[in-house]
Amino acid sequence: MRAGARRHGPAIAAALSLAAAGCAAEPSQQPTVRTDKGSSQCTGPRAAESKDAEEAAEIAVAHVDTVAKQRFAHVYTGLRVDRGTLALDLYRIPDAAFDRSACRGIPSNMTVRLHDTTTSRTELDALVARISDDIPRWKGEFDLRTIAAAEEGHVEVGVDEPKVAEPLLRKAYGDLVKATYEEQAQLKRS
Repeated sequence: MRAGARRHGPAIAAALSLAAAGCAAEPSQQPTVRTDKGSSQCTGPRAAESKDAEEAAEIAVAHVDTVAKQRFAHVYTGLRVDRGTLALDLYRIPDAAFDRSACRGIPSNMTVRLHDTTTSRTELDALVARISDDIPRWKGEFDLRTIAAAEEGHVEVGVDEPKVAEPLLRKAYGDLVKATYEEQAQLKRS
């Protein structure tokens, strides 16, 4: 052995055999991720556990929720179920490992449409909390009525005057805030 050389043979052999074992997995278990114009999508490799759209959607949502919480909170933004086309719209900061993990557990009769965002749900939730803490700050400027993180990667703030509120909110909190018109809640007496 040359001076200064180290023995890595067994470690490399073990790593290669593990990689080969992973690549030799059943082809039907490998998610198919294809890129269309401007978006990506995949169909799940799991056998269709149910013909019922509602049950298939529940399985898909539960899987993505688990994967996102356990390993990918830093890239996950949100999801929306499209029951009409049996599809799941998944919003995330682009991440190939998350895409594979999310698609791997989806029933084969569901399609996942992957949408790029620039922020995670964790960051959006923190922004919602910050805006909520500042509600008294806006008294006299506009009436702030609702605050919610949107799956698409922004925070929607419902107000009485969006044209007045949006520039002020964006100046205070950044470009992730969108002001929308929200009616005043009405209490009906019976």
